[in-house]
Amino acid sequence: MTSTRAWTRVVAAIATTFGVLTAGAIGAGTAQASGAQTPTDVIAALSVAAIDDLRDQADGMPELAEAASFGDVHRVHRWSNALIAGDASDPVTATDEWVAPVLSSAGEAVAIYRVWRETPDSTAEFAGVDGDAAAAIALAEIDPSVPLISDPTIAAWYTLQDGVVTPVGSTRFDDIRAATPIDQVAETVSARFAKNIRHAAPATGNSSAGWVWAGAGLLAVLTAGVGLAVRRRRSPATALTR
Repeated sequence: MTSTRAWTRVVAAIATTFGVLTAGAIGAGTAQASGAQTPTDVIAALSVAAIDDLRDQADGMPELAEAASFGDVHRVHRWSNALIAGDASDPVTATDEWVAPVLSSAGEAVAIYRVWRETPDSTAEFAGVDGDAAAAIALAEIDPSVPLISDPTIAAWYTLQDGVVTPVGSTRFDDIRAATPIDQVAETVSARFAKNIRHAAPATGNSSAGWVWAGAGLLAVLTAGVGLAVRRRRSPATALTR
């Protein structure tokens, strides 16, 4: 039987490999400090023309008929490879994706608008809209200086402030249901990844290097697949309250 310490080493190796495999797939960019100015191409993607386009889609999403403006823009982050390996010293990595609540003329949040850069050098463009008013309201209440974290492997969203991770929207998440210190989150997330890899490990006798790559590949495909589905979605979705 493989020891807990051995599985921790495996998760660390997989996290490193996973980061290499997904660096382009999920649009990870250089970490941006909280509260940093929103890039001009992201602002351009959140234009009056974009609001007009949303209203044109109102036949399939009635809530968009009330679209009048965008709220605060939030850069999306993911758990860092270090945190996945159990180290909370540098817990998140910024991605090349941003979200903003869609506001009605009365200032009510009615949907969530996404933009992304397909590559770090490309121009930000429309990535999708989530027509979940409850999720949009939850997003609108977050200070834009607070890092917003997406964990696409379980479709969950969080904020990180003063070393505490807090779920965004619904608390129906697998393992972080309330405000939790980042050190504990690192243990929880690392244990979840280790469990997933352990269950996916090949039969005894196969090389550990082989299933490190297999596990990293599986996680990369899962993350990229979830991200792609979100970017293509234009109908009401689970978004932040899933």
